[in-house]
Amino acid sequence: MSAPVEDCREEWAGPVPVPTGATEPFWEATLEGDLLYQKCECGNRQLYPRAVCTACGAEDPPFEPSEGVGTIYSYTVCHVPGEPGFGDRTPYAVGAIELAEGPRLLAMIDADPDDLEVEMPVAVRFWRLSDEAAMPVFVPE
Repeated sequence: MSAPVEDCREEWAGPVPVPTGATEPFWEATLEGDLLYQKCECGNRQLYPRAVCTACGAEDPPFEPSEGVGTIYSYTVCHVPGEPGFGDRTPYAVGAIELAEGPRLLAMIDADPDDLEVEMPVAVRFWRLSDEAAMPVFVPE
């Protein structure tokens, strides 16, 4: 499932991911609106990408496409910007998103923090930040 990719290169002043090694396929897929996770032969599913499986140590676990949907497992509201470029966004929410496939990832939630709830269904969108990467951001469904 491909999700929308919004070009934010002009207005984004925050940190920009730099794809390297095991993360390159993940970031390449984000430019096409696809969220990937790694699914090892041992059954472990992990995100963000790593060179080894966090459960069994197997090298280069293969990537699988995610449906791009999940629920808010937990979240926090940031009132003080933690990084340059976030000052105009405060308050903003960062959540642990539990994907339908099982892995969890930390991501911004593009919604009014007052409207968020734990276990709320969310879907991924992408903000293109560079020619090499688009950041996954979640929105309530």
